[in-house]
Formats: sequence, C-alpha cells, structure tokens
Amino acid sequence: MPELSPALVLFLTAVLLFGGFAKGTIGFGLIVTTVPFLSMVMPPSAAMAWMAIPIFLLNLYAIALTWAEWRAIRRVAIFLFMGILFVPAGVRLVVWMPAGITRVGIGVFILIVVAMRLGGLEPAKIAGMGARWVSALWGCAAGLIHGSLMMPAPPIVLYLNFSGVPKDAFVFLISTVAASFLLVQVITFASLDSYTSGAGWQSLLMLAPATLGTWLGNRFRQTLSQTIFERLVMGLLGIVGISLLAKNLVGLF
Repeated sequence: MPELSPALVLFLTAVLLFGGFAKGTIGFGLIVTTVPFLSMVMPPSAAMAWMAIPIFLLNLYAIALTWAEWRAIRRVAIFLFMGILFVPAGVRLVVWMPAGITRVGIGVFILIVVAMRLGGLEPAKIAGMGARWVSALWGCAAGLIHGSLMMPAPPIVLYLNFSGVPKDAFVFLISTVAASFLLVQVITFASLDSYTSGAGWQSLLMLAPATLGTWLGNRFRQTLSQTIFERLVMGLLGIVGISLLAKNLVGLF
C-alpha cells in the first residue's frame, strides 16, 4: 500500500467526498468515481484493496436500510453464487497483471458506464431454463470483472434489468451483490498480504469523508437537478476514462 503523505491524504479525502456526494445525489457512483481516480496515482490493485473495506461497510448500511426487500434475493441466487466463486480469480488476476493493462480495462469500463447511463441501455428479458444458464455465465463474468477491475456497475445493473427486478428491490439487491463480492475481495486481498503494515485499518479512515459526502448528497438531492449533476459526473468520468486509455495504451504499444 502507498505511503500516506499529506498530499495523498488530501487527495483521498477529496475523492471520497466526491464519490459519496455522487452516491447520495444520484444513487450510485461510489466505486466508479473513486477507484479510477485513485488508480491514476497508485497501482490499481492497491486502490482496489484500499477502497474495498470502507465500501463494503457502506453497502452493509445500505442493506440494513432496505432489508424489507430481503425476499428478492431469490431472484439473483444463481448469479450471486457464481459471482462469488469467480471474485478470487479476478483479484489474483489484478495482482498479477501489469498496472497499465488494468488501467486500460478500468478506462474501458468507465466509458461503458457512461454509455449505459446516458444511453439508457437495457437488455431484453429472458425467461425459463435459458435464464438460468445466462444467470450462471453472467455471474461468472461479473465476479471476474469485479475482482480484476472493481467495476461492478455495468454487469450488475444490466443483470438486474435483465431479471426484471422490481424498483423497490433494486437498491437492496445491488447493495447485497456488491457487499458479497466486496467481502470475498477483502478476504482474498488479505490472503495475498495486501493489508500489511496496518493498511486495512488505515483504509477505514476513508469512511469519514465517504459518509459525509453521502450525507451531503442526500441533503442536496431535492434541491439539485439530478439530471444535470449526473451529466456532469458522467462527463468528468468520461475524461478520466479517456485519459487512462490514452496514457496507458501508449505505454502498452
């Protein structure tokens, strides 16, 4: 894990405030607005290990707030089980891969998130036995992507839309899937000695700015135009994604 210099602490605080504010205002964005920014100043695997613990705890809080929808877990059982199995493989992949390749992957998925949010992309719904095979394969891909790139939003959100999840259960399920993947991710990182020298405890300090940002976002949700703010967030993320691609593709070739 990187040394906690004053400049890095200030940067981390600003990124977590922004990510929390985005989540509180538009309902998503804590992972997608933090990991890419941190990957620009530290190895992506370190950024993922750093963020996994506080984001896991924040997802537990979100689960507690929406626990009334717990019966909906049956809708994602196959997807969730297969995803959990494949998260450790993704974590080992990101630890092994060169940082430049990981940054390119993160950049690609940022642009996918931007396209999803601005384009309103939704896959067709499939029922019956075919849905079980699709769920299993989709879960494998989602777990691998989460473990290796920590970009869970595209596969999870697309899958929930594919499954026809009711609106009230959406937040509970996305928080449950994310928390499950994050728990396995933290355990795997710990087994690979990614939390040596007290790095795990240090990452808990990031809970404060993330929670403050989320609280501020919730406070301003009714007064800010969510559409305008989301477009600003997507525009900024698009710039980050293009920057990661441009900088690291040159290095790869």
